Amino acid sequence: MTFDKAYCRELEINLTAYRARRKYFEKDDNKHFTFECPDKNCKVEFTGVNIYTVGKFKHRPHFRTKKNCSHTKDCKLVIENVSSIDNGDNEGKKAHGTKLTKHPDEFIMERPKQETNSRGAKEYDEDDTFDTLERAPRLKREYADEKNAKPHKTSYLENVVDSFEKMDEQEIYDTYITLERERRNYMHTFKNIKYAEDGTNFIFFGEIKPIKKYGNNYAILFKDSIWFNGGYKIVSIYITKDLIDNYRLRRLFKETIEELSNLGNNYTSAKCYFVGAYPVEETIKGKNGSFTVLNVYIENLDHLVIKFNE
Repeated sequence: MTFDKAYCRELEINLTAYRARRKYFEKDDNKHFTFECPDKNCKVEFTGVNIYTVGKFKHRPHFRTKKNCSHTKDCKLVIENVSSIDNGDNEGKKAHGTKLTKHPDEFIMERPKQETNSRGAKEYDEDDTFDTLERAPRLKREYADEKNAKPHKTSYLENVVDSFEKMDEQEIYDTYITLERERRNYMHTFKNIKYAEDGTNFIFFGEIKPIKKYGNNYAILFKDSIWFNGGYKIVSIYITKDLIDNYRLRRLFKETIEELSNLGNNYTSAKCYFVGAYPVEETIKGKNGSFTVLNVYIENLDHLVIKFNE
């Protein structure tokens, strides 16, 4: 049986698979976490799936019950899981054996502010699913009753992108998300880079060429040129060493972009998603004359996701 939420012994909090993934890559070491059922009366051991994976993976991050282990008969997590499926809840359905939670219905551009816990350590919000930006009591382990629909806000772009990629055609039209106070369905929130002229408040995406490395900097080039101010122009994103070094998930980002840049002729297609930025037209002067390009300036790597195509 698989789930989206678990209790982490090392961190002493309940958390989603996405937050577990980020907490792991924020660390300097490769030591894995230990997970268990968030129901305090159950505590059966969990295994994290795709929590530690870099590159291409088929299924979104999740937890599963450890082999040969069983939940207690009155485990609240199992009861809720079975109930949501029996009631025909579309958002509780199984995909590839993974129970999906409610898709994010609001993307938060700014991560919640830091708070200091009783041990003096700085922590962000306990989860990427929250009604407000206030963190829940740190050591509270009871599994929350989520039968009443609650907003599912997230500041993790990867969470939103994974939902978009795993939705079927009908879900993309029927599921709505708020981006910068503008509410649209997923279909009209995600915009192929080819149609960037349609506006600014979108999550843009497109196939990218093999990533080029310039020293410790990287250039991401989209395969599709776009029609902009009367002509077709190339769109690029330049990622500097300083931007990466100052990113809290630099280990994850470095490993991902290095894997792509090292593929060379063995390159497999990938997509790049970004939000909160828009192509800026610039003129480049060269030996053989000048030409116009479109550059996207990313100030926060939380707003950029690279996905290997399956």
